[in-house]
Amino acid sequence: MSDSVTQLTPAELQFVAQLNAQSNRETVLAELKANLQTAIEIELATIPIYLFTYYSIVRNATSGEGIDPLEIFANKAGGVTMSVAVEEMLHMSLSCNVLFSLGVAPQLYGHAPKQYPTPLPYHNPVGPKGPDGKTAVLIPLARLGFGQLWHFLQIEYPEQWNAPPQDRNWQTIGQFYSYIRCLISTKFLTDADFQHGAADSAIQPYNYSPNNTDTVYPTGKFDPWKPAPPGPMPAWAKSDPYPSGSQATVYADSADSHAGPAELVTVSSRRDAAIAIDTICDQGEGYPVPDVGPSPDDDPSKSEESHYMKFVTLQAQYADYVGTSETLPPDPPPPSPQQPTVHDTDLLKAQLVIDFPDNPTTASYPSRYQPIAAFCSACFQYMLIMSETIYRVPPNQQKLFFNEGLHRSMIWVLDKYIRTIRDIPLDGSKFMAPVFENVDLGPRQTSFHALIAYGAAAIAAATAVAKTVDKKSALYETMQNVIYYVCVATPQPNSQYKGGKLPDVGPYWAS
Repeated sequence: MSDSVTQLTPAELQFVAQLNAQSNRETVLAELKANLQTAIEIELATIPIYLFTYYSIVRNATSGEGIDPLEIFANKAGGVTMSVAVEEMLHMSLSCNVLFSLGVAPQLYGHAPKQYPTPLPYHNPVGPKGPDGKTAVLIPLARLGFGQLWHFLQIEYPEQWNAPPQDRNWQTIGQFYSYIRCLISTKFLTDADFQHGAADSAIQPYNYSPNNTDTVYPTGKFDPWKPAPPGPMPAWAKSDPYPSGSQATVYADSADSHAGPAELVTVSSRRDAAIAIDTICDQGEGYPVPDVGPSPDDDPSKSEESHYMKFVTLQAQYADYVGTSETLPPDPPPPSPQQPTVHDTDLLKAQLVIDFPDNPTTASYPSRYQPIAAFCSACFQYMLIMSETIYRVPPNQQKLFFNEGLHRSMIWVLDKYIRTIRDIPLDGSKFMAPVFENVDLGPRQTSFHALIAYGAAAIAAATAVAKTVDKKSALYETMQNVIYYVCVATPQPNSQYKGGKLPDVGPYWAS
């Protein structure tokens, strides 16, 4: 079941009429292409921010039958944050597909923010008041906390009903996409304009799933041995008076939260483009639209909240939520304080949140660790190159390329690598965090060879550190894991570890 495409609001209808009267086809088409590239960069800017916070959360501290309220909150915060990150990846892919249909190759490699804290592209530099009373919209890389959740709200601040479309200096992402929707709706564009990039060469719907093991979370204690109903309890397992894991699980993203036949759609008409933009808007900041739904939910089953509501509901469980000076919009109504109450210090003390440094850079780390941090960024940039490469892969090979490339890089390389390096202690109480820098992999045609070189440098650094510590120490084991996951990503002939490797995209960029 899919949602209906949201009708243009009165403000949008007025702007479309203005464009029809005062603009022309050449201008509208040029604006649409430029704004779609900007949309890609907006979504791309949010992904490292959400991933950084996600990886500061420890979600497997206790088995299901012993989980306590603080651990339940940490698990929920992790599941919710990753669910939003997954949908931002979807939104970036949708914007890419629309731009590709216009005959323009999406640009991702090297287009993430150059430094943090960062403004979002073309965002109004003055936003609503945060908990500190300030209004600067600069989003940091930071661990989970009440303040970081406010920065998430700055990203997802909800567009209000009938707000004017905005392109440059936009106040909400919804208003920026509203501007794009209006351009698509003008009299100057036809279905033929969206047929310059073959739909079967775009990112296909089968490459997206709304949930994975990182987006789900338990509502309370559960019996990890109890099978999902109606399976019988194994004779060897001790039964606890708690539901099975499947019964206690919440899926943060709903499978029907999309406007078209699937979450990820290919584009070959104006309606397809409108469907893609509508899915982005509804899943994102969300807003109540008359005759569409009674709440800022984005799906017919009303089982998924917008990004804004997901984050503000998490924030409402913090003790700081009561009496805060942050400015929350009246619509949708802010939730009341949630129980049980959590504090930043409690999460740190319980080791459910890792004390990452704010806005780390490779240069900010000790020199012995810098190549290890740089490889993380190199993997991130290579993921972006692989995303661009999808549009060059023959359609009958795309699924294999996606699974061997992007799926492996996200799940079996970057995820495991970040979980490894976050065990590396820094000076004081801090631990090493990922940096998502625009490292230079050179031309796309030879980028895989550059990734191999970054991997070799990381192995050399990890080997050097390992030689200085006891072989029975945790740091020694961490360095061995660094070496192993580098080898999962890249061929390193001089290493003792042999694993799979990411595909070399060079042949697809040879011409």
